[in-house]
Amino acid sequence: TAFRLLQDHPLVAADRIALLGLSLGVTVVLSITAYSEAVKPRCCVCISGSHACRIGATQSIEETSQGIDKKYTKARTDEENRIIWRDVLLPIPEDIDLKVEMGRITCPLLLVVGQDDQNWAAVESADDMKQMMERAGNSHLLTTLSYPGAGHLIEPPYGPHCRACTFVLQPGQQRVVMLWGGLTKPYTVAQEDSWEKILGFLREHLCHIVKHHVQSRL
Repeated sequence: TAFRLLQDHPLVAADRIALLGLSLGVTVVLSITAYSEAVKPRCCVCISGSHACRIGATQSIEETSQGIDKKYTKARTDEENRIIWRDVLLPIPEDIDLKVEMGRITCPLLLVVGQDDQNWAAVESADDMKQMMERAGNSHLLTTLSYPGAGHLIEPPYGPHCRACTFVLQPGQQRVVMLWGGLTKPYTVAQEDSWEKILGFLREHLCHIVKHHVQSRL
């Protein structure tokens, strides 16, 4: 597996590997972390995603994606005929079999959420994940960064703000204009702040601690 390949690399600490997911990638990261016996990340970063669908032992990523796309009728359009996809995941199901069991998460988890996300129900998902982890007694592992006015695409700093763009729906190959949400200034604030904190989170959980009394022999 890709995880084992990283573990076997001579420049990688095998017990200090993180998983990072964006959008549907969050579903992948959470499903692997909760259910895989082979992949045990040291920590996880999840950006603009949801636990309200999951990838099981008998269901591929493609099948999960197609299952979401089949709920297309729940999507809305705005006054410019841009697709608002977030309703496809709403309401967040109460049935534990329809979402990732957050109580199974045993490593530190960082959620990054844009409060104006028009593509995924990231805000509602983050709230439900927190409640699930509080009930399970592992909420101490959870850190949430939530940004007013930011949309779905929260990426490394200094990239252009893309509020909406052309998108191809699977499996029918239908071309639509997808609304991601967010305003330019809040988006740039979210980019810069979240990236700094993501790097800090990864340093905290992945880097070896160098004791101050140990002196360099260079």
